[in-house]
Amino acid sequence: MWDISILAGFSKERVGYPAQKPLALLDRIIRASSNPGDMVLDPFCGCATACVAADRLERQWVGVDLSPLAAQLVETRMCQRREGALLFKAVRRADTPRRTDVASLPNYRTHKHTLYDKQEGNCTGCRTHFPFRNLTIDHVVPQAKGGTDHPDNLQLLCGACNSMKGTGTQEELIAKLVAERIRAA
Repeated sequence: MWDISILAGFSKERVGYPAQKPLALLDRIIRASSNPGDMVLDPFCGCATACVAADRLERQWVGVDLSPLAAQLVETRMCQRREGALLFKAVRRADTPRRTDVASLPNYRTHKHTLYDKQEGNCTGCRTHFPFRNLTIDHVVPQAKGGTDHPDNLQLLCGACNSMKGTGTQEELIAKLVAERIRAA
């Protein structure tokens, strides 16, 4: 069962895509879940490993990804596989759909009561319990670094932890708190 190892950085199979999976793993999954001639859909195809595996196993395939790099990798890997011959129809769309759910987010401050309940009144930095009024809303990934007002990116910190965190990341805050022995590792 553990006969498929991860892709090492020096592997000939590696194409430089961060989440690349071993071809042997995708071969096994596709072989176990489909028959020759079946259609394989990879809705987040990334570097096209599932598409390459499907092609090798004589399955039809469709790979979809928003990244222009992914489209380029699909074409490159398929040309390499077929010794330079591009025998499939690649469709690149320039009219990528836009998200419609992010424009209607309420002001992030409206989530304070929900966060207080979720965190049971504890600061996510020092883990100390505080009254509602002593906690501030913080962006886990700071807005200065691309963080959004989505509720999944919000947390409550006490004033001291929020000041210490500033525009840093949550990991940096925790490292500081551990170094100052305010929080256990």
